Amino acid sequence: MDIAIAGAGIAGLAAASLLRRHGHGVVLYDQLDKPAPIGSGLIIQPTGQAVLSAFGLGEALARRGARIDRLFGRAARSGRIVLDVGFGDGACGIGVHRAALFELLFSEALDAGAEFEPAHEVVGAHVGKSAALEFSDGRRSPGFDLIVDALGLHSPLVERENAYLDYGALWANIPLTEDMALTPNTLEQRYVDAHKTAGVMPIGSIADGPPLAAFFWSLRRDRFAQWQTDGLDAWRGEVLALWPALEAHLAVIQSPEELVFAHYAHHTIRDPVKDRLVHVGDSWHAASPQLGQGANMALLDAYALAQSLDQTMDIDAALGAYKALRQRHVWLYQTISQLFTPFYQSDSKLLPWLRDTIATPAAQLPPIAAVLSSMVAGTLGAPLRRLGLAG
Repeated sequence: MDIAIAGAGIAGLAAASLLRRHGHGVVLYDQLDKPAPIGSGLIIQPTGQAVLSAFGLGEALARRGARIDRLFGRAARSGRIVLDVGFGDGACGIGVHRAALFELLFSEALDAGAEFEPAHEVVGAHVGKSAALEFSDGRRSPGFDLIVDALGLHSPLVERENAYLDYGALWANIPLTEDMALTPNTLEQRYVDAHKTAGVMPIGSIADGPPLAAFFWSLRRDRFAQWQTDGLDAWRGEVLALWPALEAHLAVIQSPEELVFAHYAHHTIRDPVKDRLVHVGDSWHAASPQLGQGANMALLDAYALAQSLDQTMDIDAALGAYKALRQRHVWLYQTISQLFTPFYQSDSKLLPWLRDTIATPAAQLPPIAAVLSSMVAGTLGAPLRRLGLAG
């Protein structure tokens, strides 16, 4: 088939590589003159690792990233452990900078033979006997057999109400030095109830640069302007009051511009397929990053789409198979994310109390601990088995 992919993010690049290697003609459109990643670090879970390994990027990812064996957090006031989850069965996450992951995926897409069309801002799509993308300058793409929407939360190809959550986070990348106290191979956090969170995780390196860590600070969207007004010194004092061991980390941050505010959202469209248009990644299912599944879900979507199109040239049948492969796992994690996020990012007093006094002790019981491990790994619901990526 001739396939147009809108958006050169993780979902779009992975789809371009996989579809091209399955023999389809692929043209990748992006609004930027030179495509680039947006954001800081993320965790590639065992699910995402399985997809990347399927087209030969597993070892390169491990070299660029940093192994993460554990998610650990304490309540800042009491010192009580309120999060302690591993991956189980020898599995791990890989913390990686978005730029490093982007470089791997972009190079792979070009090597696979995908065509790239920069400086094309998609504003709509026309679908009939063929499908064409419409651009902001009034131009229209040639006709394609299929359009893959990988434009994310803000996709103009999706009708979506305001999906933003009350809380987002400030992010920064910090070069690691010997005086920075970090628990090895750990995403570590400190909490005050659910309205303040500081976190640090290793994310490997970019190119030949130094090892990096991603630092994040939870913040309400409506308090971002006040944060800017208060200034960096006032904010440093607030963070160090929560977690004094971060003094060396914060000393690296010299200006507010080094911190990027990420808006979080939660929304799932009802149907990811319509005629010759299919949605992947955040354009189908945007969620808070509390479970660390966004990039991994996008990779699974891309793999499922390529697998479905490989089975039949009937577009309706192929897209129906794609939806069947992914919708149950998407629904499961969207539901879990919606339930769990307020326990870690909200103004509630009751939910963090329940988290600390009831949920955390219960989570140490073997059956519950095993479920939590599979939930963190992204393997709850057996998505790899459905895609033929696990024995």
